[in-house]
Amino acid sequence: VWVNRERLSAYGLTVADVGNALKAQNAEIPGGRIQIGAQELTIKTKGEVKSAHALGDLILTAAGGAPIRLSDVARIEDGEEEARSSSSVDGKGAVSLVIRKQSGANTVEVARKVKAELDDMKTKLPAGVELGVPIDNSLFIAASIHDVQEDLLLGALLTVLIILFFLHDFRATIISAIALPTSVIATFGFIQIMGFTFNNMTMLALTLSIGILIDDAIVVIENIHRHLGMGKTSWKAAKEATAEIGLAVVAITASILAVFVPVATMKGIIGRFFYQFGLTVSFAVAVSLLVSFTLTPMLSARFLRHTHEESGGGNPVTRAINTALGGLDNLYRKVLAGALRNRTVTLLIATLVFIGSLALLTKTKTEFLPADDRGEMTVKFELPSGASLESTQAFGAALSERIKTVPGTLSQFTTIGGGGQAQVNRGEIHVALVDRAARTFTTRDAIDFTRQALGDQSPATISVEPVQAVGGGGMRSQEIQYNIRGTDYAELNAAANALAAKLRAGGGYADVDTTYRSGKPELAVHINRERAADLGIPAAVIGMTVRTLMAGEKVTEIPLDGDRIDVRIRMEDDQRRGVSDLNSVNVRAASGQLVSLRQIASVDPGTGPAQIERQNRLRQVTVLANLSGKPLGQAIKEIEGWAKEVVPAHLTSDWVGRAQMMQESAGYMGQALILAIILVYLILAAQFESFIHPLTIMFSLPLATIGAFGALFLTNMSVNIFSMIGVIMLMGLVTKNAVLLVDYTNTLRDTGLEKHEALLAAGPVRLRPILMTTAAMIFGMIPVALGRSLGGEQRAPMAIAVIGGLITSTALTLVVVPVVYSILDRFTRRRVVGEDVLEGVVDAPGVAGQN
Repeated sequence: VWVNRERLSAYGLTVADVGNALKAQNAEIPGGRIQIGAQELTIKTKGEVKSAHALGDLILTAAGGAPIRLSDVARIEDGEEEARSSSSVDGKGAVSLVIRKQSGANTVEVARKVKAELDDMKTKLPAGVELGVPIDNSLFIAASIHDVQEDLLLGALLTVLIILFFLHDFRATIISAIALPTSVIATFGFIQIMGFTFNNMTMLALTLSIGILIDDAIVVIENIHRHLGMGKTSWKAAKEATAEIGLAVVAITASILAVFVPVATMKGIIGRFFYQFGLTVSFAVAVSLLVSFTLTPMLSARFLRHTHEESGGGNPVTRAINTALGGLDNLYRKVLAGALRNRTVTLLIATLVFIGSLALLTKTKTEFLPADDRGEMTVKFELPSGASLESTQAFGAALSERIKTVPGTLSQFTTIGGGGQAQVNRGEIHVALVDRAARTFTTRDAIDFTRQALGDQSPATISVEPVQAVGGGGMRSQEIQYNIRGTDYAELNAAANALAAKLRAGGGYADVDTTYRSGKPELAVHINRERAADLGIPAAVIGMTVRTLMAGEKVTEIPLDGDRIDVRIRMEDDQRRGVSDLNSVNVRAASGQLVSLRQIASVDPGTGPAQIERQNRLRQVTVLANLSGKPLGQAIKEIEGWAKEVVPAHLTSDWVGRAQMMQESAGYMGQALILAIILVYLILAAQFESFIHPLTIMFSLPLATIGAFGALFLTNMSVNIFSMIGVIMLMGLVTKNAVLLVDYTNTLRDTGLEKHEALLAAGPVRLRPILMTTAAMIFGMIPVALGRSLGGEQRAPMAIAVIGGLITSTALTLVVVPVVYSILDRFTRRRVVGEDVLEGVVDAPGVAGQN
């Protein structure tokens, strides 16, 4: 209902009169019931109009003899509510619908069902109307999982080839490889029972653990293979070899479980990340242990045969491999003997290398999550407070034209306003790039190019950001979000601007901004209370009149085509153009006369707060920025240093967003790492019935960090939550080699060999299974380390850290652990056959067979 101010005045009416009349005249009121004879009838007063035309015929007043109808003072329009948002796809107007899955629901499944409904709706659309999906997160997820599955299969194939290389026995290779599908299929059942899904984390767990799953089977079958070479029957070799290696295999698997269970129980966002990952790996490894103690020895007893290849038989390739491995055995035996003769030098070299790796860590960049190439970016823009929807639309259209010049742009989806606050001066453009295989640049490259193409658009602010899977959303998703809180808004704004200036001058920061916004332009109606009181006009009446005429007010409803349509009163657009129009608004005094607003109030231009943020009962301003070539860890250190210079000490400050999650995750991962080390030690102590031998074995843990951090540095990758989980994984994986060495050394000493002789004999014997299992794990992770799959940029650092740690820990463990064993063994008391030899003061029996 568009009221006309002059007509209202001419008929002596106010907008309040119109509203009250509409409420009173458009009503349908039940009137009870009446009984007529044997029949009961309900009574209803029919006063509700049924159309917009009938609404105009309503009589507002009949005072003075002539009835005044609504159509006499207003124009009735069956139209639409005022637009406070807009959407467009590639420049074409659109109506957008955002569909979000419930917590715990499967994104891909929800998307599939939605698309099925959309396909059905397309057949019912009128001509000229198109239905499309400009943003679909399920596509990246589905493609990423498909690529992870390919990595899983490729890793399994490489693992099997490694076994074949070392054993050059198809039967032994097939028996070992059976552990893979058996463990994986059993883990599928576990995933189903636990209510997990095939997602990036569960599939990554299986991909990274492919080499681990076959680990136990390799150790068992290699020992069986060695016993067959002694001339034993297949049955006897399987039985005795499995019993001999049993303690070591249990210790290896238990150590791995001791690492992954704490990973699954971490708190915070990282705990949600790796909960399914940790449990999936734990179950798969537990199944692989069962397989190695049951299926592997059973099949070995049935099908393995001694081929006499060790004595020179076999084809030329086999003989060449045996010769190479034999030469490696001899070389290792010489290196080990030299290390045992020069124990101090060996430990000194190992210590210096470890210290060097810690120094290398300070040179490695740190961040929360590595950037993945999703092929999407978002351009967010904001005009000064008070900008209209039309001006924001025009600005967004101009940006969209510039974005078209960015190479690889596939489509653009623009949204303006919307949301709860309907801030029509804000908008964003979601830009989809062509598939990664069809471009030679990354999403980060496209973002940098877009920033240059858009340039400075002051006074508007622009932010170009990648689409984040974690740690962002809406208008507040910048990589840097630093809060400053206090009581004085002017002081907060000054501190935030000073810190923002530091970021702009520091380099490596883009889209620097703060959340403080200058006042929004407004017209303030200041009531003269004395005059209003003299005329009997309450402030509420003045305010309601202004709001109804200027903003519009719902006064009633009418039924129309099965729906109930709101009836809103508002002044005509051409009468809401300036201060004079507002001053001419009439209100009714207590005496009944009409009084213009200028007689009882003054209308003054000014500014009002556009937005006030509060947290912990304090006002807050946030400094925002995106990173351009600078790792998040370095940015945090720089900003905290600058904040000490420019932010007064009495103000409160903290991080939110990705920086906060990164700091929290570092603490939780540290707790998980410490817990894993403690559990590994306790398990090894229980397995070896000794407090000393676990220390010998765990000396290999720091040796793993050398390769982990070195590999990350050499490949220019960062220390992030994925790579740190890889380091935690190493705490369970690298103990394997030391367990094999220490266990067999103890076994040989139980037969009467002297310590030095036992170490020299155990090393070469265990060299081949150590190399086999390590190579199997490394080659199983190579597809993930290459990072060629969709989303592989995030998974690659974990595999790189594990591969680097396995390489250095294996090389150093083979030399350093025997040296440490020879030193720490003096603190144990061992009983050699026929006599007691006291070598220390701690009574700690060793493995089975010791007294």
